[in-house]
Amino acid sequence: MRLFFKVIIVFLIIFNWRVPTFYNSVAVAIILSIVYYIFFRKGSIPFKYFFQRYNATVLIATVILGAVIFAITVFHNTNVVTTIEKRVWVQFMMLFAMVLAIPLLIEGDEGHAFEKVGEIICYAFALQGLIHLTGYLVPSVGNYLFEMKPKAMQEIVSDPSKHLARFRLYALTGSIFFELPAAYGVACILYFRLLLNKTKQYFAGWRSYAVIFFMIAGISLSGRTGFVGLGVGVFLWLLFTYQKLIDFLVRNSWRIILGIVVFLFAFNFLLPTTKRQSFEDEVFPFAFEFYYNWRDRGTLSTRSTDLNFSEAFYFYLRDETLLAGHGLERDDFPKVGYLSTDAGYMRSLIFGGIPFLVILIIYQSLYFIKPLQIANRGSTTEDRKDFWCILLLFIYMLLLHTKENALGILHIVETLYLVIGSSYLLRYYYRSDP
Repeated sequence: MRLFFKVIIVFLIIFNWRVPTFYNSVAVAIILSIVYYIFFRKGSIPFKYFFQRYNATVLIATVILGAVIFAITVFHNTNVVTTIEKRVWVQFMMLFAMVLAIPLLIEGDEGHAFEKVGEIICYAFALQGLIHLTGYLVPSVGNYLFEMKPKAMQEIVSDPSKHLARFRLYALTGSIFFELPAAYGVACILYFRLLLNKTKQYFAGWRSYAVIFFMIAGISLSGRTGFVGLGVGVFLWLLFTYQKLIDFLVRNSWRIILGIVVFLFAFNFLLPTTKRQSFEDEVFPFAFEFYYNWRDRGTLSTRSTDLNFSEAFYFYLRDETLLAGHGLERDDFPKVGYLSTDAGYMRSLIFGGIPFLVILIIYQSLYFIKPLQIANRGSTTEDRKDFWCILLLFIYMLLLHTKENALGILHIVETLYLVIGSSYLLRYYYRSDP
């Protein structure tokens, strides 16, 4: 029951959706955490975690980032408050809530804080995948989740010209489209890191298959970006298991075969014909577009990849743009002679030039520098696994920025990175105490 409560707290913070009376789910998480500290945990509310160097640095840097974005718009005399700036302040609120919740999450597991937090995060995303899948399978649930979203978002999805599937809004979160699948990728990397743990099996037997199944289901219904993180996670796992891969497959062959048989049986015989047909017509072509294109046209490309590497996404920028940007967001790029593009690097450069892009990279690196330094000091295999896991999480963020605005302003991902980095340092300091 205690693990379930921790999963719910993390779920409320990272998925952050509108809640009547309480404003949003982050506020609910803060209230529940404070109630827990007052009535169920001995001692006072642990505000000391806000003053730990790592957490304080990230929180202060987030405020500075918001101020920098505001200063850029003032310098260029554009919008006083941009969408990017609003996202940073919402992100600060989520980071604040996560720092408050950290003692609750690691209580009793300080010596394995990193692994425990990773386990909780994976369960939270598996729960999200279960909710999303239920919304797709049960129309009344899906309609309810759809109606919870802002009207503007509903209208965008309902516009046929946008080519956006309605079922993508069946997740219980305020961050849809690019951000949710991107965050699933982070959870997948953590999942495979936990599979590499030799001291304790956090995901074993049916739990392991259930967690990855629902996370993959969530990715399939929310966006293909998550499969990039899944691939990175598999790469991390293979990096340390490739020599024993055949042995692993042999030992687990019956589980793998049984899982495939159960899935095929459930899909073909338990699902109603209409729902099975909708999966084949809607979900599979959306989630596995690269396979369908390879089957039909002999190419592994998708509509997104075709756009990402076209001149509509990346194009020549003038010197004045590279020097200082224009303080504009995507929809306003035509005002200065540029196409509207989703590519994160292009959007950062047009908004604030090279200096702003450098600031974003520095801000993002604050989540990883100290954990990487500590992991690099270690000499054990587990330390090497941690180092590669943290490094790949950073590289993953740089990759995401090629497709969309990611560095510094993805609510869910930044909050995940904070709790991952903080828990890793807490585990190190706890084990280092005499």
